[in-house]
Amino acid sequence: MFPQHLTSMSTHTTAPATLAQLHHLLDAGAALAPTYRGRLSNHLPMAQQALLELGASAARLQAWTERYETQLEPRVAARPAVVTPRRDLGRPDAEAAWQAHFAARIAEAGAAATLREALPVLLDGAGAIAFHGLIRTAHAVLAGHDGELAFGLAHWAAHFLPLPTRADGPPLALADWLRALQQLPRPAYPAGSLISGRLQAWAASPEFAAVAGRLRHDAGTLRDIALLAARTYAASGNFTVLHLLTGSQAMSVLQPWWPMPELARGFSVAAAAGLLASGAEPALQLDRPPGRPWQALIAAACAQDDAHVIKLTHAAWRLDRRWPDPAWRRAAERAIPV
Repeated sequence: MFPQHLTSMSTHTTAPATLAQLHHLLDAGAALAPTYRGRLSNHLPMAQQALLELGASAARLQAWTERYETQLEPRVAARPAVVTPRRDLGRPDAEAAWQAHFAARIAEAGAAATLREALPVLLDGAGAIAFHGLIRTAHAVLAGHDGELAFGLAHWAAHFLPLPTRADGPPLALADWLRALQQLPRPAYPAGSLISGRLQAWAASPEFAAVAGRLRHDAGTLRDIALLAARTYAASGNFTVLHLLTGSQAMSVLQPWWPMPELARGFSVAAAAGLLASGAEPALQLDRPPGRPWQALIAAACAQDDAHVIKLTHAAWRLDRRWPDPAWRRAAERAIPV
């Protein structure tokens, strides 16, 4: 579907995982539900693609898959249904119908055309199910797997989460935007709220709506947000901020299909809510230089059972290849125990 730029950075002495193996596992994973334990996203296909690209062995990819999938649930068969774009966004009960919709559209028009059609709509809800619709879609693109792309887009559309904003003042530079956000009164969160619930609490705040959409957007905005996430995660190790970094990488992967910088505003608004929901202090400077090389970090990440550590390392490594900066390696280092 898309050109592959996989490396041969194998971290094991056994045979490396292959794209054919990944596609086989993604095909098998179609039998598993997109969420489990209520509204937790199934990370299996995302981490599988990350492990492949990081150079994990075939044995490690298979073993990790078998271990992770024990906590997942089978996909529930649903009767055929038709969704209407825009009207049926944000309906988790319609995820199967959305998957059928995107699968049919990809078969008819191709993956690239489907992305060009869907992203201008879906980016307004980039924080859907705490960024996992966005992230799963990007991993599907990297995997070059049309079926998984339909699942990723469906996850995004079914849990679509737009955060309303209004234009109350001129655009702000990043530092000024962050200062304005930090001055906002914090809303009350329901006990045990997931990240999505905290994003929604901020979205209901009129003060948030007046500030969040004012970040000045240009060709460098995504890089700036990604580096903010990397530096803040490096300083805090905050779990919510981790999703801003992996979400930034997903936006970078999908950028060829949203070429206008303004289309990323939905992501920057969701990132603002995520940063505030995290409670972490935004970091515009790196806390300290990284101390471990990529080779060691990647090997350690491939040995981890935690999908979030694997995905963060993969995201940071890819972002470092696009926008070289010590912050990416330092963020990965923070996630991986010595």
